[in-house]
Amino acid sequence: MEEARAGARLVFANGAFCDADAVIGADGIHSVVQRQIGLTAHPASEGIVAYRGLVQSQKLSWSAELRGLNMWIGDGRSFICFPVSQGRLINIVAFVPSMRDMEETWSAPGDVRSLAAEYDGWDAPVRDLIAALDHTFRWGIYDRAPLPYWSRGHVTLLGDAAHPMVPHFGQGAGQAIEDGFALAVLLEGAKRDEIPARLKAYQDMRLERSSRVQAASRLAGRFYRSASDRGQAERLLAWMSAAEWIFPYDAEQAALAVLS
Repeated sequence: MEEARAGARLVFANGAFCDADAVIGADGIHSVVQRQIGLTAHPASEGIVAYRGLVQSQKLSWSAELRGLNMWIGDGRSFICFPVSQGRLINIVAFVPSMRDMEETWSAPGDVRSLAAEYDGWDAPVRDLIAALDHTFRWGIYDRAPLPYWSRGHVTLLGDAAHPMVPHFGQGAGQAIEDGFALAVLLEGAKRDEIPARLKAYQDMRLERSSRVQAASRLAGRFYRSASDRGQAERLLAWMSAAEWIFPYDAEQAALAVLS
């Protein structure tokens, strides 16, 4: 990527290029655009691997009663499930400790038998769901410190390229959607020479919030895997209530306020 006379120039491996008024790097945790604006993000392992999988609901006699997000938490582990595809499937995610380096991918094959061994002795629904799996995928959970900036000239970042976060609040996609709304508002009607200032305003309004959500997501994972006891459920509810600030935020209105 190069600075163009009045924008940014994208240069591709085959020698082709194109000039743009603005470039938005929404290219994920291994962002090329991020590196092109002088940033380097170093992954830090959470010491956790997540096993993911889908179970056909018809395999479980109690599946019709399943509603919303269900969570089991214990010492060093947590397990969640929820219905998808209008109840035809149940999505599961199981978080277990691991000292091995794992790929930052959702598609590395996992071992159902190893997963079952991790949850030996847990509640029957957990064991039933694992037993009903045909296959599973494993996903190394990594975190990154907030970036010092996102924008340079006519170039900025969005989503995981700007603020990758661990999944314990389910906010990876949510924060990317907020970015998109904010960016759309700030760029609407902007003249070419106004774009760098608008992208800087976008960065400034989003960086603090997304960094705070990153930190909350990190703490959530630690809480979910803390030792279980009689007071755990009450403490979990209180802790979740304290994080309710995440959800009512209106990115569109926040961006309009920046312009006013």
